[in-house]
Amino acid sequence: MRRLILLIILTWTQLLRADGLEWLGDLESAKDRAKQENKFIMLYFSGSDWCSWCKKLNGEVFDHPDFADFARTNFVLVAVDFPRWRPIGHLQLQGNLALQKNFHVSSYPTVVVLTPDGQEIHRLGYVSGGPAAFIAQLSPIGKGLQIARPPPPPSEPERRRKPVVFAPIAPAVPNHYGVLALKAISGPKDRRMVLINNANLMVGETARVSVEDRTVVVYCKEIRDDSVLITRDGEPMELKLGK
Repeated sequence: MRRLILLIILTWTQLLRADGLEWLGDLESAKDRAKQENKFIMLYFSGSDWCSWCKKLNGEVFDHPDFADFARTNFVLVAVDFPRWRPIGHLQLQGNLALQKNFHVSSYPTVVVLTPDGQEIHRLGYVSGGPAAFIAQLSPIGKGLQIARPPPPPSEPERRRKPVVFAPIAPAVPNHYGVLALKAISGPKDRRMVLINNANLMVGETARVSVEDRTVVVYCKEIRDDSVLITRDGEPMELKLGK
């Protein structure tokens, strides 16, 4: 149990970007904060450990101090991540899948800008050219955005600030899985992903999947509109969505 809590803390710690930027994992909490602070909301849909364009966007924009200064002034940030190898809680994954469906996201990276009430007003993907080019793409959302400018030098040395501490989502009770079940299908037709019990797979991938009190080896052969063809320990079978 202690190891599970440590994995979750490490997972969410990775969502702290340059200069202590805080990325939330819950849209409702983001709405409350955005209303209190009179800011926009930025949803960032990504595949952090497999999507090459997401990694470029992180390194060129989101991890840059210039973006951090801009974001603190204008946005409450929400990370909607779909990693393949990094562990993610089941409840968090279900919440991310719901946001992906609600905002009709089919490719990564996708950045969606919302009002404090949660209404979409702009979206974009990877933008080359660093923070300045990315910020310029946000101009259609209005004149409410402000470019944070560095404060004048203090008259005396400023005391060192305490680092931002991110409170991770409390770990859920470990799930007990029954028979193999197709939980969700996401992504465009050429890059579809399925959630089978506790495992995400794309066509051609193999994973060990929890089934009742043991694990089985599942190989993904074909993903259809409402079903998936797999082999379970070498035995072919089809799983229907929602059954």
